[in-house]
Amino acid sequence: MFRFPLADNEDCPISRLRLLSTINRDSHSFIKSRLGDIDINSGQFPLMFLLYHHEGINQGTAALKLNLDKGTVARGMMRLEEAGMIVRKKDDEDRRNYRLSLSPAGRLAMERLHEIRYELEASLVDGMSDEERRELDRLLGLMHRNVSEVTDE
Repeated sequence: MFRFPLADNEDCPISRLRLLSTINRDSHSFIKSRLGDIDINSGQFPLMFLLYHHEGINQGTAALKLNLDKGTVARGMMRLEEAGMIVRKKDDEDRRNYRLSLSPAGRLAMERLHEIRYELEASLVDGMSDEERRELDRLLGLMHRNVSEVTDE
C-alpha cells in the first residue's frame, strides 16, 4: 500500500488532509450556528436531506448511500424520530426493516435546512469563478474515487 510522506510542508498531502478536516469541522459549526430551534444536529443534516430526496428508504440503504455504518444511521434516525422530524415504519415486506420518511415537522424544517445548505455552499465557493467551481467539483470527485478505491481493497 502507498504511504504518504509526513513532512510538514505545504506540498505534503497530510496538509491537504488537515485542511479537508478543518473545512469539515468548520462546516459543521456553521450548520450548528444556523439551526436555531430546529431539533437536529449537524450530523443529522445529511440524513434529513437523504429522506427528503428518497422518501420511504430503508435504514440499510440509507447507510449505504451516506457511506455510514448501519448503527450510526439507526441512532441518528432514532434521535430524529424522537425529535418528531421523521417517521419510522416497519417495512410491510420485511418486518426486520424500517421505512423512513419525513414527518410534517421534518418537511417544514427542510425549508430552513435548504437555506442553511445554500448559504454554506455559497460561502465555501465565495470568490471562485464558475470554472474554478467546476474544477473544484472535479478534483473533489477524483479524490473521493481515489480514496474509495483504496478503502475497498
